[in-house]
Amino acid sequence: MQRRIITATAVVAATTLLIGLVALVVMRRSIDNRAEQELRRQAAVTASQIEEDLERVEFRPGANPGVAVARYRNELLRSLSRAESLGGHDRVEGSISVGARQIPITQPLVLIPLLPPGTGDGDIVTIEVGDDRMLVAVEILEAQRSTLTIAIGRSQPLLAAAVVTIPVTVAVAVGAALTVALGIWFARSLSRRLRGLETAAEAVGGGNLDARAEVDGTDEIASVAEAFNSMASQLQFVRNREREFLMSVSHDLRTPLTTIRGYAEALDAGDIPSDDLSRVAGVLNTQTDQLARLVEDVMLLGRLEAHQYTLRPESVDVSALVRGVTDGFIPQAATYGVSLSVDAGACGDRVIDPERIVQVLSNLIENALRYTPEMGSIAVTLTDDALGFVVDVHNTGPGIAERDLPRVFDRLYVADRYRAIRPSGSGLGLAIVAELVSAMGGTVTCESDPSSGTTFCVVFPVVRA
Repeated sequence: MQRRIITATAVVAATTLLIGLVALVVMRRSIDNRAEQELRRQAAVTASQIEEDLERVEFRPGANPGVAVARYRNELLRSLSRAESLGGHDRVEGSISVGARQIPITQPLVLIPLLPPGTGDGDIVTIEVGDDRMLVAVEILEAQRSTLTIAIGRSQPLLAAAVVTIPVTVAVAVGAALTVALGIWFARSLSRRLRGLETAAEAVGGGNLDARAEVDGTDEIASVAEAFNSMASQLQFVRNREREFLMSVSHDLRTPLTTIRGYAEALDAGDIPSDDLSRVAGVLNTQTDQLARLVEDVMLLGRLEAHQYTLRPESVDVSALVRGVTDGFIPQAATYGVSLSVDAGACGDRVIDPERIVQVLSNLIENALRYTPEMGSIAVTLTDDALGFVVDVHNTGPGIAERDLPRVFDRLYVADRYRAIRPSGSGLGLAIVAELVSAMGGTVTCESDPSSGTTFCVVFPVVRA
């Protein structure tokens, strides 16, 4: 990761530098072209002005030719000097060619002798003057018997390319260097944070669920670290629940096993009278049933949570099914002194898994019997609505505290938190109910009031026969 980021950053910096250099070349050429155009324009203006100045020099008949030529030369020299000072040029030179003879107007002539052969009117050339390179514009004025050559030279263009190219070059170079430095810093920072996340992941994978990743900043890496810490917390919570569950199951297994072992040792030693064998057999049978029920519930819950189960739906008269399950518990409820009633109106046939419905309803009624005191009541109600069919199981027990309602379907939670009046069953009934109802696409909720008791409401979806 770090190597890739640094490589990508270097490529970006190199590309930026290359683009900057190309831009500088283009910019410099543009500046040179504009400088040549401006120098050409100024040379043309200078030539035009010199022509106007020279038109004022008149050659009168009979005048001394030497005096007239001197006047012509002086006027030309003044024009060239004025052009040099007003235009800000480094040099402005002029010479007159009469036949093969060249008469210098300005002294000394530096530019004109260095002009390449064939240089014509309006040309822009670059010549070497000592150690200096000069840009020279040439204007040629033709007279009757002579030719006037004007050379205007600048050692620097009007806008020096260095004024722009040097700062831009420095800026591009500094930008490229900063890009590389920033990429290296970012890569190292990212690698450091990812190594911390990797270390925490390895620790959790090794069984240390207390390990947490450092959350640094508010970017995506920080979000991943927060998600990882949340996952680790959930794993720790699940492990604690598993540990608590195993401890609770172990305790529930130990109680009947202790009883069975005690009676088995007594029977083996011949310490139980013959007339007491029937009672002992009943106790052993009860404790064995308790063990079998606990083992079956643990195995069932494990299959449900692992989704290793099958549903076998078929057309069933729901009203008859609910009434039959409830009626089967009436004798047991009467033994406890608890009133058990059922109100199962005509609900019609539904396509459901009857075995799973029986498990759900049986666990809810058994749970109600565990916590409903003598002279209390349990009411099972079946109703039909747009959502499907609804089964309510209400008991007049002591109720469940509001803070415990969200965890009422956790394994053994209610059994551990609330003392059952009749501690029979495995304590896993409500957890099994939640898993079965969810598997059938329904919902189960719990409402409780210490003054009126507890109601479990199961809603099954509509699937009519």
